[in-house]
Amino acid sequence: MTPKEFQKQLKALLLSPVDGMDWEDKLARVRQYLRTIEARANPQEESAELLPAVEIIPFEAGKRPLDEALYPGHGCSERSGLLSTAPDAVLQGEDEVWILFRLRDLYAYVAPFQRSFEVTLSAWYLPPPGVDAAPVPVPGLVGVPIAPQVVARDAYPLPALEPSDFAEFHRTLFVASLRPREQLVPAVLPEALRERTPDGADPFTFAHRFQQALRLEITLSEGGERLSSATTEVEIFDTGRFGSLYARLLDELVKADLVAQQEQLRVDDLHVGYHPWFPVLTIGADKANLYLRAIRQDLEMQRRNLPDPRWLLRVGLYLELLTCLGIMEAVRDEYPDLLTPAERAVFEKSPAFAPIRERLRVDDWRKVWELREIAPHRAGSFSSVSVILSNLLRKQRATLGFLHTHHEDLKAALELAGPNLVDAQETWHRVFRDAERAVLRNAEIAFPELRQLDARLREFALWHQRGDMRVLGLTVLPEALTSLFGDQDGIYPSACRQYRRSMNEVAGWAASHGLMDFTGEECIPPNASLLEAQMHQHPKLLDALQRRDGYGRDLEVSAPRAGTSPGSLDEVIGVLRGAKVFGPLMDRELRRLAQRARRAVYGPLDRVVVQGNSDASMFVVASGSVEVLVRLGDGRDAPLATLEAGAIFGEIALLTGEERSATVRAVEEVVLYEITKEALQPIIEARPQLVVELARLMALRQADLREVAGRVHEEEQTRSLAARIRGFFLG
Repeated sequence: MTPKEFQKQLKALLLSPVDGMDWEDKLARVRQYLRTIEARANPQEESAELLPAVEIIPFEAGKRPLDEALYPGHGCSERSGLLSTAPDAVLQGEDEVWILFRLRDLYAYVAPFQRSFEVTLSAWYLPPPGVDAAPVPVPGLVGVPIAPQVVARDAYPLPALEPSDFAEFHRTLFVASLRPREQLVPAVLPEALRERTPDGADPFTFAHRFQQALRLEITLSEGGERLSSATTEVEIFDTGRFGSLYARLLDELVKADLVAQQEQLRVDDLHVGYHPWFPVLTIGADKANLYLRAIRQDLEMQRRNLPDPRWLLRVGLYLELLTCLGIMEAVRDEYPDLLTPAERAVFEKSPAFAPIRERLRVDDWRKVWELREIAPHRAGSFSSVSVILSNLLRKQRATLGFLHTHHEDLKAALELAGPNLVDAQETWHRVFRDAERAVLRNAEIAFPELRQLDARLREFALWHQRGDMRVLGLTVLPEALTSLFGDQDGIYPSACRQYRRSMNEVAGWAASHGLMDFTGEECIPPNASLLEAQMHQHPKLLDALQRRDGYGRDLEVSAPRAGTSPGSLDEVIGVLRGAKVFGPLMDRELRRLAQRARRAVYGPLDRVVVQGNSDASMFVVASGSVEVLVRLGDGRDAPLATLEAGAIFGEIALLTGEERSATVRAVEEVVLYEITKEALQPIIEARPQLVVELARLMALRQADLREVAGRVHEEEQTRSLAARIRGFFLG
């Protein structure tokens, strides 16, 4: 800092209220301390009294380590990572887990004193929940020196690291990186892990449920003596094995059952797509691939497809285990070899699988398995319209039965994954839209019967909506088609609306059990749907939803769309200047604040803050609009206001650290600038009198919102707010 900044901070400290001390007491205490340090021959003794410490920056939903490149103080550590042990699965680049950490009070170990020190990283494999075992050190990852490195700004928006110097400890966050594929798959398993891995030679097999929890420790030491340490836990998932159990069901169960049915039907070389279980497995696998691609982009490229990728990884993994193992148990008498002997021994005996065994719905899956019969053919052909439509009806019944039991498994998966009361709704939206994309992408494969239909009838079967019997100029429809559809939705709207109803039912159940929370009457409203936007011709909404998920226009799912630009400093200053709350700031203070403001883009219905949460930041609306909702005593969310460009929200949480008093979510795509306590604190510390001015503005704003008039009440509000702001910022 400059001498002037030093003087300002000293002044701010002297002006801060201290219990039991008046102005003269403070001056006497300072004079006594100055005499003490003047009497010391070596200033190093004084610096040694400031004990150094290491602090790991925790994960924060919606943020990434890359944020540190442009917005110092906004970055966070990751708490999940990916690898792939499957030889035929190739990741889009090597995933690195970045742990951000801070070194405090390192004065005795940098210039001018330069005492030697070392920062190291250690890692342990943690036992699965329910397994009574000690953590196992990761071979080659115990006491590994960490070189000083930071998030590179010049490489943005690509994640990259660049060398730094620990002497910069007072102004930067450092990064410890972990390369899962390279460092967590040892050539030889430790003995303790080998005993728990009878089905392979790596720590991510079926026996380990395709993932490993790790404890990471960063240690600051001097001459072998530990000065300080901090720990965190991360979860590493083998996404190359995700979906492998679903693939077994398709390749070893459905195809084998198809052969058996062909013999009964006396039909040769029947395509597997005619099997009633084929659509739901094919579409479900593609849906999982789509959201796994989003997760890979989040963790490898540090994009923001999901606020918290780990929760979805947990839910998806537990859901695959519950559904696939439930089906395998249901058909075990007919197909006993869907698990290898080693896998079956682990599944039946390992404590790690006990929570899964307890929740299997074997009887329900037996009933769904009974819905697998292909419609009878006529004269060895599946070309007649009546047979085609009959088989489509059987697929519909099988799909509905499958989804019902599958979503009962989803409830159990949510229990095992643990509660998410912050961003579950946004994750639910993404998974639902990926299911819509999977339906659109796989219709021809999943429903080969449609190829036999006339183009106009095929269009009707796919896109028909209830209440509309028009089909590209057709005035007379085949009786078989009208008897099938009557006034029902076609394949696209039926599949997506049924899936939306089912996911909303699960979300409602989860909310009632304290496992997730959402805003509004239903978790996934129609305006979160791609298909609804397409069918009701809302191109602006469709484009916003696609952009939110990282895609281009018109339901395109090829290359991901590029990230948003950070915005120029002048643009940020202009937005902040338009907010009345920052009126008391001088130009240089406003510029300093703008340099640390984070630009964030939210898609339709994304929640920015959630009522009841504690996070000290406020937001300025740059473009778009947000709606403010308050949860009532009966659980309903009542709309309070709509805020347009230039409006602010969250200022009370920023200035006092109090819980959010309302939920704020985007109406359409919205651009916001986030101001954190860390960004505002240096300005208040340098000019403490700002507290009263900010408190007065906040009191006026609250009075306006509540339609409260009267000068006396305003002064009371100012005094109360000023005291809370001082306590939060100045102690």
